[in-house]
Amino acid sequence: MSKALSIALILLFNGLAAAQMPVAELPRIYVDTTWRLPVGGTTWAAHTSAQLSSALKASAPGDRIVLDAGTVYTGNFILPAKSNPSKQWIYIMSSKLSSLPQPGHRVAPSDAVNMPKIVTPNASQALLFSAGANHWRFSGIEVYSASTYRPSSTYLNYYGYSMIDTAAPGSPQLLQDSITFDRCYIHGDATHDVQRAVGGNASNYALLDNYISEIHMAGTDSQAFAAWSSPGPFKLVNNYLAAAGENVMFGGAGGYNNPYVPSDIELRNNYLFKPLSWVPLSLNGQMVVKSSFELKSGQRVLFDGNTIENEWKAGQNGYAVTLTVRSSQSGDIAVVNDVTITNNILKNVTAGFNTLAADDQCATSTYYLCKKAGSQDRWNISNNLVTFYDPRIAGGGNNALIMLNGGWDNLGNKAGVMRDVIVRHNTTVAAASAPCWDSAFFSAGGQTPPLKNLTSNIWILDNVLCGQPFGDWGLQGTAGITQYMGDPGPVDPRFKGNVMYVPVGTKVQAWPAHNYATTLPFSFVDPSHGNYQLTSPFWTDTSDSKLAGIDNATLQRGQGTPSSAPVVIPGNSSNQAIYTAVTGTGYGK
Repeated sequence: MSKALSIALILLFNGLAAAQMPVAELPRIYVDTTWRLPVGGTTWAAHTSAQLSSALKASAPGDRIVLDAGTVYTGNFILPAKSNPSKQWIYIMSSKLSSLPQPGHRVAPSDAVNMPKIVTPNASQALLFSAGANHWRFSGIEVYSASTYRPSSTYLNYYGYSMIDTAAPGSPQLLQDSITFDRCYIHGDATHDVQRAVGGNASNYALLDNYISEIHMAGTDSQAFAAWSSPGPFKLVNNYLAAAGENVMFGGAGGYNNPYVPSDIELRNNYLFKPLSWVPLSLNGQMVVKSSFELKSGQRVLFDGNTIENEWKAGQNGYAVTLTVRSSQSGDIAVVNDVTITNNILKNVTAGFNTLAADDQCATSTYYLCKKAGSQDRWNISNNLVTFYDPRIAGGGNNALIMLNGGWDNLGNKAGVMRDVIVRHNTTVAAASAPCWDSAFFSAGGQTPPLKNLTSNIWILDNVLCGQPFGDWGLQGTAGITQYMGDPGPVDPRFKGNVMYVPVGTKVQAWPAHNYATTLPFSFVDPSHGNYQLTSPFWTDTSDSKLAGIDNATLQRGQGTPSSAPVVIPGNSSNQAIYTAVTGTGYGK
């Protein structure tokens, strides 16, 4: 009889169920972005702004609209709804599309010379998709603002809301559908505050190989891409996304009666960036800087192979990824469920992942109409590299891999419970000569020791941690995590295989067997070239007998171009065949 089976039988005999590692469900639907240039329809050559407006109105599904590279098309252009029973596309494209990078390769600002320019002259959208608009694809287009409107509340010239947006549909039947932007350059500039580049409230929305930059605002969150009133699915693949607020956000608006949870979300191979030149601007109030990727409502999310670079303490505490359900803002049905975050590089960030299981803003005086505090379930955070922003410099703060926070349910007058989370084979690296503050921190949510049912089914396995876990009330070692993550017991199989660095002057705590806390600094294969595969200690006393921390080969494959072989999604083997089958064919894989 195996040891595992013996333990299971003992637990069963004593009336206890063995803890089961949660499995996050991957997206059920993937947006088909295969390049299918319409044939047989009319090709509209639009040389002026007036001709572009006419072509948008007169074109039929199956047509092409060709814009002249280098020409400026000034106006507020409306994408109308058209009868389209055969679901044919209208492509709007550059006359020099062949001179741009091929599909699957990201454009850069230097490619703008081969792009037509769609420019809004005022504080209204450059492109607005009408209710019911569907099957529009933009390829090789530059979009920006020339607005000079400047309200007194901002430091810079102010654009408006979204340069590209969808009109309120009025009913689910008129929700916009099938919108794709590929190889486009969408941007603000240093002297224009732009709140949002793309508002993505439509189904089957895709961004591929785009360059979106200089999105920032004073006093208000800004996003490169945001969606909150849509059921999904979404695909964001191989984009450069630079925004001060949240580079990408789902949820966070729509009110208590929002009928949608954004679902089936795929983000792969994107570069989410915040320039360090924004640090002083964020600290003196000239722009709001928050997390790079945020879910306030979303489910079945795949965030794989992305790079997040630069995240500091300003509008928030510097977490690169924020997974905080906000039913108060996103609707009474809001959840943050089935989230897979794998094979990503979080570079120069104050902290990694911030979490919230129940919305403590629901049923407060600010959100008194909120009727449900929301919930979270089934997260897989695996094989991610996190290198920390120096806590001693401007914008610095407490370094931490993950904050586990249950929140508070005002309606039930009870603490929320963070549940069903795997944190596995991640590596954290402190800034030079600046020991990190923590690795995993547990918020007690108003409880006082002894803590009970603080979390449920949390697994922290096989990580390289630049600090020992602890939390509110300062509980340490085995005794501490038994209170922080003891449900269901025992905690030993769920806290295993971790290597923890203990800085000089900090006590080495006692941990469950198969974990190792050391005062000796870690060493890695080749940090100067980004290879943080662990070399010392060579710790393989892990849950899967693999070396603790990241698998660098898998991590680097995940950072490859979309045409590379499908990457491994740790902890989702049951869904891997579906993922490979869907993403292994067609452009935008």
